[in-house]
Formats: sequence, structure tokens, C-alpha cells
Amino acid sequence: MAVSHGSLPFQEQIDYFRGKVDVPTRGWTDIYNAEHDHAFVVAGAVKRDLLADLRGAVEKSIAGGGTLEQFRKDFDQVVGKHGWQYNGERGWRTNVIWETNLRQSYNAGRETQMADPELRKRRPYGVYRHGDSAHPRPEHLSWNGITLPLDDPWWSTHNPQNGWGCKCKKFMLSQRDVDRQGLTVGNAPPIEWEDRVIGKNSPNGPRTVRVPKGIDPGFEYAPGRSRLTDAVPQLRAHDPLPAPSALPKVVTPTGLPNRQPLGALPPPRTVTADRLSPVDQPVSQAVTKFLGEFGATDTAPAVMRDVVGDVQVIGRAMFADAKTGAIKLAPQIKAHELSLIAEVLKAPDEIWARLEWLPGLDKAILRRRYLARFEVKGNTEPFVAVFDQGSDGWDGMTGQVDDSEQYLEALRLGVQIYRRPD
Repeated sequence: MAVSHGSLPFQEQIDYFRGKVDVPTRGWTDIYNAEHDHAFVVAGAVKRDLLADLRGAVEKSIAGGGTLEQFRKDFDQVVGKHGWQYNGERGWRTNVIWETNLRQSYNAGRETQMADPELRKRRPYGVYRHGDSAHPRPEHLSWNGITLPLDDPWWSTHNPQNGWGCKCKKFMLSQRDVDRQGLTVGNAPPIEWEDRVIGKNSPNGPRTVRVPKGIDPGFEYAPGRSRLTDAVPQLRAHDPLPAPSALPKVVTPTGLPNRQPLGALPPPRTVTADRLSPVDQPVSQAVTKFLGEFGATDTAPAVMRDVVGDVQVIGRAMFADAKTGAIKLAPQIKAHELSLIAEVLKAPDEIWARLEWLPGLDKAILRRRYLARFEVKGNTEPFVAVFDQGSDGWDGMTGQVDDSEQYLEALRLGVQIYRRPD
């Protein structure tokens, strides 16, 4: 059987799949929706060695353009090696594992390509094209030819693949393409939502999810998008980090305490002087260098996992003005010290999590705050780096502070979820 998920393998597809983490699961509902952008799962594969071998067989097909029959041979070897008793018939089970992983990695890789800002300028529209399924879904047929801007919210729930065995695709179009194909850029059709019960046979029991009509549960998301620009935190315009001079002094139990002492911070780490960039380095160059430390570029975000395994998406949008798109930094970050923000993300002294109520937004925000101090050779005072992120965006701070320990002490709020060993 020839490869049917798309064209020959391409790097964005391979990188997407390789960026996943193996997650043992008992049922297919254990990992749901966009969580698949970060997790490789095979329902019922709870042993990590088994899951790693199954992943290797899938990756072999993705990277090498293998066929379903070749995958089935590898699958049989893995099953025999581990003695895995899986549910379902071999033909059905292998087809689901192979087809879904190849199609969704292909679709996610295409999303990465479509995220290129220059390409989107030339080809700003997307058209929905129905595939050649043997038993087409009526809704998918009705969406054939729908042409919308790529940033239309409709794509966030209707981006192919839209169900088990679905072969629909989305293609980028220029205005010239639209005219030549006789299409019309219109408004997205209204979404009719319905409740569906999933996991009836799952060890964790059934639950109800809400999905658009015509889309199978678990497919109501755009593959790969959670790793891309949509997930890159933007610089927030509200609730900035306080300047060192604006922080109230933390009162200890010798006076009128407002909290118990938290214990000393880890001692500052020493970094070389060249960790800082030249003082006159342009902001744009500092940002490009920062992105490169995580494998991101000006056009392609990257996914990093911090020291506790949580995902951070790094991209140019972190530094783009929401109105103009121009590059800018947080007021309390100097361009030549931006590399210290990279350091605090990679190797923080501490990470704190807190739930904060913002009256201006009339809602609570869960935020994470990364703290670190660095001794830079040639400087007498340590440098401080802070990265603070929530669903409302991020803010940061770098610089030398007269009393760095006092400053960071006032920022140690919430629950400590990580501390660097001394």
C-alpha cells in the first residue's frame, strides 16, 4: 500500500513527531485534543519500553516514507517482543495507529510551513478540500471549497484531519489562486455544537465533550497549532513586574511580619561575560539570537520543556507589538541582557505558581514565575532575571539590583514548584 497521508516526508512533519513525549495511557481518551501535539500515545500501551518501540515503528514510516504493510511487520515484531495483548483486530488497530499519526504529523508540519509570515502575505487564504474517503461524511462534503482567511477562527476547530479516517486537507491560496479556481472568500459557516459521550469502554469511565457537528471527538483542533504562533505568549500590556525601587520591603518576623521567611535563595550561578551581548546590539539582533537558543527563528516558533517538564513555546510573537508587529522588549529588559531571560527559562533558581485575580480583566489568571540570579564575571553586583507568564501573556525583568535577594524575595509568591539544588 502506498503512502496516502500526503507527499513524501518533509522536515517539519518529522520535527513535529520527534518533538512529542511518550505518554503511557490506558484508553484513547486519556490524552485528548491538542494534547496530542505534545504526547505520543497508543491506547492501552502502559509500558514505556513497549511505547518506545511502537513510536520507533511509526517514526520509521514518517521519516522514511514507509507503507502500512511495512509498519504492520514492525508492529508484529514489537508485539511479539513485549507480549502485548491489545484490543481490536490487527488490521484495524494497525491502520488506526499508522494512519492517524502519519496524517496528523503531516497536517501539523503543513501548519508549521503555513506559519511563515512572508508566505502568509503572499497566500493569505485557506481552502477546505474534501478527500477521497470511501464513505464521505455529509458535513465534510458540504465544507468542500470553503475559502477563508488563514486566521479565521473557524480553522481552529475545522482544520483537517477532522475524524477517524478523514482525508480532507487545507491548502493555502493567493488572491490569484482564488480567482483562477473560481472561489469566493466568504464568511465561515455557523458552527452547530453537540454533546458527545466518549470513553464508554475506557478504564477511566465515560465523559461528555462538546464538539462541532461533523467532527469526531478529539479532532476538534488544528494539529500542531498549539506549538506554533497561537501558543507563543505575547508581551502583556497590563500588570507589569514592579521595578526594584517600587517593591515594598519584605518585613521579617522581627518586625510586623506579613509572611513566614521562605529560606535563602540558591546562590547565584556564575556565567561568563560573553553571555551578555554588546551594549549597542540592535534589539532585532538580540531577539534573533534569543530565539536561536531554543531552535526558533523569526518565522518558526519552537517548543521547549523546562526543568519540571512543562512546555514553553518560544517565538517572535513574544516581542511583537500587538498593533504594529514591530519588535520591542519589556521596559525592564535591556537588549544586551536578553540572553539572561533565556538562562532563567533553561535553568531557573526557582519556579513559583500562583493564581492571581485581575480586577481589570475580571478573572483569575494562573501564572508561573521563573527566578534566577547570575554572577557575571567582571561585575561586582549579581544580575537578576525574571520571566513571568500566564494566559494573559508574559513580562520579564533583567538587570543588576543593589539587593537582589531582597528583590526576588518579594517576588516569591504562591507555591514553589521547583528549586535548583545548591
